[in-house]
Amino acid sequence: MENYTKGKNVEEPLDKDKLPIPNLPKDFLWMQVQGGSKMRNLLELALKEYDSGKDVLWTGSGAAIGKVISCAEILKRKFKDVHQFNKIQYRRCEEYWDPKLEGLDQLVVNRDVPMIHILLSHEAINADLPGYQEPNKENKPRGNGRPNRPKKHMKPNISPQVEKAGLGFNKGKPKKNIPKQDDS
Repeated sequence: MENYTKGKNVEEPLDKDKLPIPNLPKDFLWMQVQGGSKMRNLLELALKEYDSGKDVLWTGSGAAIGKVISCAEILKRKFKDVHQFNKIQYRRCEEYWDPKLEGLDQLVVNRDVPMIHILLSHEAINADLPGYQEPNKENKPRGNGRPNRPKKHMKPNISPQVEKAGLGFNKGKPKKNIPKQDDS
């Protein structure tokens, strides 16, 4: 590849008519997340629109997939009874490589980049299809929006060998009540 320089990238365009989610609502907010998008800006608009009654569709590909999932989970924590429908697919991206030397042809590399769509809706859409998640009824958030966590006094289940070695709760440091052994 030392004889080529990277040229343009051509990605398959996103179109509302070609979205892979059946039975989409007529009026929804489509959040197309990029790798450099600020979550604060995305969530500000999405929270306002979802609160006003619009459903929200999060879409992202490549490096933006993690950000899409995080935004959807944050929105689900802010509101009760959110229905979710997920769809995963690939998006075609063509990379063009221009030759540095005469006599060489231009190269075209086709890549399939993973893409995710997450629809968060007020009502169950596509509830009978794979990818549907019903609202979480068991783990209701507390008043501050965080899920219930175990109490601090609850002791985690650790092995007797780890307990005996004194490595249980101090992240590898011996417990204070175990006397140090003399190395001499």
